[in-house]
Amino acid sequence: MSLIEHLEELRKRIIISIIALTLGVILSFVFKSYLLQILVTPLNGRELITLSPTESFMTVLKVAGYAGMILASPVIIYQIWAFVAPGLKSKERRVVYFASFFTTVLFLVGIFFAWYMVLPRGLDFLLNYQGEYFNQQLQADQYFSFVSMFLLGFGIIFETPVMIRTLARLGIVNTRMLRKNRKYAILIGAILSAALTPGQDIFSMLMMAIPFLLLFEVSVLASRFVRKSKRIKEVDEIEIHDGSAGDAAG
Repeated sequence: MSLIEHLEELRKRIIISIIALTLGVILSFVFKSYLLQILVTPLNGRELITLSPTESFMTVLKVAGYAGMILASPVIIYQIWAFVAPGLKSKERRVVYFASFFTTVLFLVGIFFAWYMVLPRGLDFLLNYQGEYFNQQLQADQYFSFVSMFLLGFGIIFETPVMIRTLARLGIVNTRMLRKNRKYAILIGAILSAALTPGQDIFSMLMMAIPFLLLFEVSVLASRFVRKSKRIKEVDEIEIHDGSAGDAAG
């Protein structure tokens, strides 16, 4: 493909992603009452306050935007992989299409994991910390921003195994390289945790950094199995080639 064709392909993928995001936001705004009711569940009856006349409306728009991103994520993730696919070989394209599916699945798994396992315990700790001294008032805008970014952050973190496995299948990284650069993975995990968690507390950062490091180690193991399977396949292909060559000589 020429440069103009690449730019046209990029334009096409961006337009499709924007349309999917717009539809997701509209759908989320239509069902805003159900969405807000779900999001306040971890508060166990605590009330949210607003500090300006426009805050309620803008907060609902922001929540609809975050929810729209989650709803549109399968389409957006596919568009990213589809943009890369034309520059790959047919075997590599199959790897990419496989990755696009499981990237979406793990993104949603990360969100559900954060919602059911991490967020309730994290909020319970943060909202009740030194409760005998502090009367915590929850501002609606800050609460929904915290929850939305927390969920999106976990969704992105959970994509790590598929991303690394795909790079391993394409021959870009290998097990030795991943192990050698483990210290950089720890640094990246710390940076991502600080960037993706909206709160300034160490608890939220640790709750995101620890799963990232665990998923990185899983990715290292997965890349090792990829390497073994590739070796076995290469040996089989050599044996088949030698066998066919021997039959032809016979």
